[in-house]
Amino acid sequence: MDGDRQYAEATAQPTDPRQTRPGGRKILLSVVVALLVCGGLCGVGQLITNVVNQDDWEDLGRPVPSPAVPESPKPTWPKPNLLSGRPDPGIRHTLEQNVLASAGVLKPMTSRCDNKGFTGEHAATFDCTVTYAGLDVVYTVVARPSGSQLFQWTATAERTVVTRDGLLALFHRQYTSDNRWSDLRCDEFPETALVPVGKPLPQFCYAKLDDRIKTSRIRITPDADSPPTLETEHQEEGL
Repeated sequence: MDGDRQYAEATAQPTDPRQTRPGGRKILLSVVVALLVCGGLCGVGQLITNVVNQDDWEDLGRPVPSPAVPESPKPTWPKPNLLSGRPDPGIRHTLEQNVLASAGVLKPMTSRCDNKGFTGEHAATFDCTVTYAGLDVVYTVVARPSGSQLFQWTATAERTVVTRDGLLALFHRQYTSDNRWSDLRCDEFPETALVPVGKPLPQFCYAKLDDRIKTSRIRITPDADSPPTLETEHQEEGL
């Protein structure tokens, strides 16, 4: 009897509702740690993404409006007859066209060649100068005969002319012809400048391509006998 009573009393003891299972505490602690670790990693990941995708060229330069200059200005005097007997007018007319292609804007200009006695019948090397808005572009011309009353020639120049309006118009035309580009901007260009041929300008233009996160930069390189070359440069992107 005594043993039965002790057993009954032992089994009838109530359970404290405030007590929790040790396993439940471990699960709760694991969940809290996991949330903290995830939050930290997610925050670091977002920070890395922001750093990698930082746009260093965003909002640089000034907005570029629609150009108000003709696309291809030409010399104000007609191209001479190549069989007129004087070889230099044809050379001068072509060189003026070259300077206008680089400048992009029609302004007062003159030209002259230091080719006294040159008839095209014999090989010769001489200088021709195109003066554009008071700036001299000096070409070195190399000529040689190529048949009866005909000759061939080439011309090179170390420097040429660029203008603010011409550069902005060239950039706008090329980058609005593809509707994927937007937010066209450029650094401040001088109104008119004599610059080295084949060397990129210190100023840049900028634009956004619709499938890229970051702004692209456009490098501008003058040419002696054609409009400046525009070269697109992209920033690295990731994450």
